[in-house]
Amino acid sequence: MQSQTNLNWGIAAAGRITQDFVTALGTVEKSHHVVVAVADVDGQRAQEFAQRNQIPRHYDGFDALALDREVDVVYVGTLNPYHYAVVHLMLARGKHVLCETPICLGLEQAKELYTLAEQRGVFLMEGELILEFPGMWSRFFPSYKRLRELLNSDAIGEVTQVKLQHGFRLAHMERVCCRSLGGSILLDLGIYALQLGQFVFGVSPVKIHPSGTQLNKDRVDVQGEFMLDYGDGRRLVALVTGLENLENDAVITGTKGEIKLSNYWCCTQMTRSNGPPEAWPLPRAKFDFHYTNSCGLRYEAEEVRRCIEKRLLESPKFTHAESLELMAICDEMRRQIGVTFEGV
Repeated sequence: MQSQTNLNWGIAAAGRITQDFVTALGTVEKSHHVVVAVADVDGQRAQEFAQRNQIPRHYDGFDALALDREVDVVYVGTLNPYHYAVVHLMLARGKHVLCETPICLGLEQAKELYTLAEQRGVFLMEGELILEFPGMWSRFFPSYKRLRELLNSDAIGEVTQVKLQHGFRLAHMERVCCRSLGGSILLDLGIYALQLGQFVFGVSPVKIHPSGTQLNKDRVDVQGEFMLDYGDGRRLVALVTGLENLENDAVITGTKGEIKLSNYWCCTQMTRSNGPPEAWPLPRAKFDFHYTNSCGLRYEAEEVRRCIEKRLLESPKFTHAESLELMAICDEMRRQIGVTFEGV
């Protein structure tokens, strides 16, 4: 970084997801975040993206972005199968990296990237949004900070269950339904349910039970249910689907009450049975957003800046170990339901 208050971003891929990220950055004080370059495998698309967002440099391909000395940190927003290669390239060139979920398609690839980041002394975090569904950026919303306070203060007693449903009509989208593109409703939606269970219970599940899985003709999961047993009567129960729109709320049940998270993966409204409702409205931005509450990416960007300023290699709010744990659970669930990817 060139200064303690200015973080220079490079954007890897010029799409709707990355557009929302850049728009969200624009709602944070400009002295904190500046987008200085964008790259895409389609040079024309990168040029148009740069013009629309007043970004000074655009590149045809990712090599030049990795060599740009003014870039401190790269947001990787490519398709799932290309995350590993692009993240590896940026880390090898000494760039900090924020990569959309999932960081890779398998546990071993993820381990390799985190090891490389530590060897190179650079920050690496899995986060961002994939399709309609922001990933571990959930942890940086003010609502999750408040949820932690409530859980730590025993506001609803001992938590016994997290129950949620998460669904959008996505089964027609290539990056969800095609095996060659790393399609999987578990990786697109289910991982957010898994991170909530991890956040609430703070331990690894002792049993993993996927059920009701529907595979398409490409043997990609487009709907599924699962129950994770955390021991001592604690469990996560989830339905995730790309076949229909659902309410997309999560209910956390304790021995003294309940907490409901609306749009639980990007929550800006919370209600509980023994307290007043709470809300954290998002600011307006220069452009409209493509996806639900994606202005909240501003919270994640600020976390990245704080961590880099403190010379941290990971965020204490979502550690490398937590990321690897979620990937291991996904690997085991995919093994049980018979969903595989080439070369993983």
